[in-house]
Amino acid sequence: MRYIQITVTAIFTLIATIQAQTPTAIIPTAIAGSNNAPAATGASSAPGKLTESYPADGAVPVPKPEWLELIKNKSITNAPVLKSNGDNGPSTDGTDNYCDWAKSGCMGNSIGDCPKGLWGLTYDDGPSDVSPTLYNFLKTTNQKATLFMIGANVIKYPATVKRAFDEGHELAIHTWTHNYMTTLSNEQIIAELKWTELAIKEITGFSPRLFRPPYGDIDNRVRDIATALGFVSVIWDHDTNDWMLAEKAPGFRAEWIDGNFTEWIAEAATATTGGLSLEHDIQQVTVDIAIKNLPGLQKAYKVVTVGQCAGITSYKEGNPTQPASSSKSSVSTAPSASSTVSVGGRNQQVQDKINDQSSAAVTVHFTWTFVFATTFMLTFYFV
Repeated sequence: MRYIQITVTAIFTLIATIQAQTPTAIIPTAIAGSNNAPAATGASSAPGKLTESYPADGAVPVPKPEWLELIKNKSITNAPVLKSNGDNGPSTDGTDNYCDWAKSGCMGNSIGDCPKGLWGLTYDDGPSDVSPTLYNFLKTTNQKATLFMIGANVIKYPATVKRAFDEGHELAIHTWTHNYMTTLSNEQIIAELKWTELAIKEITGFSPRLFRPPYGDIDNRVRDIATALGFVSVIWDHDTNDWMLAEKAPGFRAEWIDGNFTEWIAEAATATTGGLSLEHDIQQVTVDIAIKNLPGLQKAYKVVTVGQCAGITSYKEGNPTQPASSSKSSVSTAPSASSTVSVGGRNQQVQDKINDQSSAAVTVHFTWTFVFATTFMLTFYFV
């Protein structure tokens, strides 16, 4: 009986050691200090509090003095401030001397398309009261989009902005008042961009890098100012013309938008580039047409955000870790490329945890081997 008692004692002692060494599953959430990345949660959190005295709705904003310092001593193209012709904006006639996209299609350093096989999905002019309908649909297919938001709308719908951010959409700037940018002074351009950036930053904790000039109205003066402020401009190469539906343009028919999508989908196999489309989430009719045509687009292209299309980070602070999908388990033994985005050194920190877990697993395997070997040896000895 003595050898049994010794054997049992040894076994229980070693089992206790195993339990102390057994690894647990890693739940990949934001690492503390990694660009203030939000933790992975299944639901949207409350928006950050708006503490600034923001410009009045419809009024051309005035910049903060410190913002003007950001372009001081920067090389800004000396292009003239253009005169607006009411709702039609500045004239597009004549020679283009300043890389004016609306006038000549000149791109400068603006993003305007995507590589072959990719489609940049964008929606302008939100957030609005119909934006949640679009977000609900995008969530059903785990589709992320770039949302070019108007600053005045951002402070009207802070919870909608925070929801879009929490669900992994790429938030971007569409100015404060939706004005023609080439008709604005340097100071007004700064204010249009920076006030919108600040509102989104207060709500989400992140500052967008991307902006889209309303009506595609941009020249090198506007680009230079934006670059000095840390922004990247985005145009488009596929216009759905849904804005004509929203404005109830005489004679315009919704079927023509369906026809545009049908044509673009058919071109996918032979096109030398991908696409970057212009859509809007400002009215129910534009949201409905977007929902109707997205599934076909997803079958023909890999539909992505502009940041993914261009290979650049979405925010000045870096890309946040996106919240885990509510339809999938939040527990994982390794980070998933489909559910997280790299934030600086965050992936290395997660990998270190995985390495530690693997080492623990090797230790456990060795310890079990030692249990059986010890049991056998003790039994053999005392018998």
